Amino acid sequence: MQKSHNGLSYPWLPYVVAAAGIALSALTGYYTPTEAAQPLTRFYPWFILIAGILLSILIGVIIQLLQLARAHKLSEQRLDENFKNEMAERIEAEKTQQKLEKALLQGQKLQAMGTLAGGIAHDFNNIIYAIIGYAELAREDISKDSLIYKNLGKVLEGCKRGQELVARILTFSRRQHHDFKPICIKETLEGVLSLLKPTIPATVTIHFESMPDDCVIMGNQTQLHQVIVNLINNAVDAMDGEGNVKIILERVPSSDHLFAQFANIIKGMYCKIQVIDTGHGMDQPTIERMFEPFFTTKEVGKGTGLGLATVHTIIKDHQGEIAVESRLGAGTTFTLLLPEYTELTEAKNG
Repeated sequence: MQKSHNGLSYPWLPYVVAAAGIALSALTGYYTPTEAAQPLTRFYPWFILIAGILLSILIGVIIQLLQLARAHKLSEQRLDENFKNEMAERIEAEKTQQKLEKALLQGQKLQAMGTLAGGIAHDFNNIIYAIIGYAELAREDISKDSLIYKNLGKVLEGCKRGQELVARILTFSRRQHHDFKPICIKETLEGVLSLLKPTIPATVTIHFESMPDDCVIMGNQTQLHQVIVNLINNAVDAMDGEGNVKIILERVPSSDHLFAQFANIIKGMYCKIQVIDTGHGMDQPTIERMFEPFFTTKEVGKGTGLGLATVHTIIKDHQGEIAVESRLGAGTTFTLLLPEYTELTEAKNG
């Protein structure tokens, strides 16, 4: 369409052109000499007038057609743009829906496996208690220097390891909320590092970045310790005893980037913890199964497959989210997102 500099159309332009052509034809016919030697000369002004009218109408029609063609093109462009926007929004909505469905299925799967594991652990714990009781009774009637006494001691040591495993299974299968208190994340991270430092090889470097003092959540101190210990130990194991582990703590607001990464979060402030290692990384099939109970890539006897499953359960109990990014040969990054204490309190009170 014909438009001015401010984007307005001129639908009256063809009529102005036609009127101008008619007026010009009339003036031309008026000033054309009518006294001529030839008889047909007297019709010359009428020829000019009719030709001018027809030409003006033709020009007006052409201009109108051009306007219509341009309007049609602009309309098609708008429709095409709207279609592309709708398709992009639909694709994004489908991706979000798939992510939510996947998270729901994963949660249901973990819950079912946790219930099963909890039942088995409870029965197994009863058996262990019976073994411990009878072993301790047997040791009372045997000399401490005898071989049987020492062998029964090995039995008790094995039972204690079994009890530790049962405790980890029960932690995974049970969700506890009753002992949540305000926790300073910085102090927790520093406490875990001081605890683990003597056990970490000298060839592994662990350092903190961006450690704000005001990052406080509502949670269970022991469980949060367990989460950080598991993640750091996994990072050290993934580097085969040599490399760097970086831990980043930040206070972050909810944003489009976070909503894209964590579908279940709500608006508010969060404590974001990242544990980044320079290990061998993981492939996509391993990433998809890494939070499943009893799934492990370690050799037989070196892992129970409950560490990350327990981490996942604890983080969910704290109304948080966990994500992992990894590539083979490029290391792994675990990201924890925990709601700040004030935001959590407001959500509960609301």
